[in-house]
Amino acid sequence: MIVPVIDIKDGKAVRPMAGKRDEYEELKSVICKSSDPSDVAVTYEKLGFKEVYIADLDGILYSNPDLDMINKIVRFTKLSVMADIGIWSPEMLLLLKKVKPIIATETFSSLNLLEFPKGVILSIDTRGGKLLSEISLDLFDFIRIIKDSEQITGIILLDLDRVGILKGPNMDLCKRVLDRLPDRKIIYGGGIRNLGDVDSLQRIGIYKVLVGSALHTGRIFKDVQKGDYR
Repeated sequence: MIVPVIDIKDGKAVRPMAGKRDEYEELKSVICKSSDPSDVAVTYEKLGFKEVYIADLDGILYSNPDLDMINKIVRFTKLSVMADIGIWSPEMLLLLKKVKPIIATETFSSLNLLEFPKGVILSIDTRGGKLLSEISLDLFDFIRIIKDSEQITGIILLDLDRVGILKGPNMDLCKRVLDRLPDRKIIYGGGIRNLGDVDSLQRIGIYKVLVGSALHTGRIFKDVQKGDYR
């Protein structure tokens, strides 16, 4: 199943480039003529998608998330929304009541994740096959620590080197993580080019796949229109 992505920066939807946030450009899309994130979300809903992944780059980079925009998307669509806004607080959990919070390794500096209320989604962010975090832990040591946490209701695996560049998913990374988390439903993001990649990931056990650039460039738009993978 495909989960479409919206990356938000300075109030606009942007296209990521290998996780290099200073190189992100305003979104240009064959499926939506607007770069307004709420318009992109409405387009996803019209295409038949049921949920959306939002990365708020102003929150991730500067601790200044666009909560109004995220709430607008919640109000104007029936999409199930999961969002990475950087560092979450109890207050933000209250302000974004209908949003599934994503806690990303990139933006936390201790294992206080394990003290959050039940219901968070953990994003395991990687670069070069290594855990991206201020915590000095090997990727697989970290997975061993969190694998039985009851607070974590979902896990996202991101290869930031591949985000937005359409060069194929990191199958080896996925297999190694799946081997260590056999009882978890893993959502993968990074490098998806086409529905063949989605098929390949689902065959090895990936539960859902995050897709942005491949949708907006039209690579898989025609297949999605037929009703597949939503």
